[in-house]
Amino acid sequence: MNPEEKQQIVADLHLRMQKAKVAILTRFIGLNAGKMTQLRRELRKSAVEYRIVKNTLLRLALKGTDKELLGSKLEGPIAVAWSEADLITPARVLARFTKDFPELQILLASSEGKLWGPVEIQAWVNLPSLEELRARIVGFIMAPATKLARLTATPGTRIAQVLQARSKEA
Repeated sequence: MNPEEKQQIVADLHLRMQKAKVAILTRFIGLNAGKMTQLRRELRKSAVEYRIVKNTLLRLALKGTDKELLGSKLEGPIAVAWSEADLITPARVLARFTKDFPELQILLASSEGKLWGPVEIQAWVNLPSLEELRARIVGFIMAPATKLARLTATPGTRIAQVLQARSKEA
């Protein structure tokens, strides 16, 4: 690879890291080409990019971004996953994939100038999705109205039951 190509890769990655909400480092030793293709396909479906990059090039690309802290942690064969749209989706897809293929390891993540370890990343994965949160909020909002409707309907129902019982007695 000539110097111009390296500069282009660094410039492209730098732009992408600036726009990304999160960058997650993974180690992929032991994953064959088929598994790697399957992983990339799953990530692509979720609008997550995944790339194997030389550590020196990635270190240069991270400079001046809020993910610069990752630069000091680059050792050995590394791949980076990132998303411009969502913070949690890359972690979810990678975590799901590590269950099926333990050769893939989630090492670190960086977002908003902070480093996150595997434990914190797993906590992200366990968070409810946006749709689940919306459903819970709607449930909380609807609960008082539902109770009120039930309470206001109860006296009428009781009166009807009493009248029906009286009519059977007569």
